[in-house]
Amino acid sequence: MKIEIDIDIESIVKEALKKKQEDEEEPPKIWTEAIMKKHSRSKWEYGRKNGKRRTPEEMALHDLEREKGRRLTPEEKGETKAKIEINQTIENSTKEEVIKKDRIDKIAAEAKATASKELAEEEIKEHELMHKKVQEAEIPKTEKLSTDSLFS
Repeated sequence: MKIEIDIDIESIVKEALKKKQEDEEEPPKIWTEAIMKKHSRSKWEYGRKNGKRRTPEEMALHDLEREKGRRLTPEEKGETKAKIEINQTIENSTKEEVIKKDRIDKIAAEAKATASKELAEEEIKEHELMHKKVQEAEIPKTEKLSTDSLFS
């Protein structure tokens, strides 16, 4: 008795590899090596470069590389760059809001100082006017008039 079973081993292996890749978050080794430069002395794409300053974006990408222990895939780079850009826009908008609030506070302080100065000047003028009125209200004492008239 012969039993023939037709098994497609290739499709079974492909499915197993796909499941394994989905389970592992690390991309296949071939992909990361293909991205790496051929003559790179460093295993990091965003590592230190002598004499050049790195942008905050490059520093964050390097930190993520060190955390993962490998070079980043384009998707990971894109996600990280998007997060950094969002953080920068939020930071810039908060800075603008703080600057606007500071300007408004300065204008309000100047207006308050000017108003208090004008009020003090008005009070001084009112005090001087009241003092003048009091002086004007005093009737000077007069001496008795001597009238040498024919009719008296």
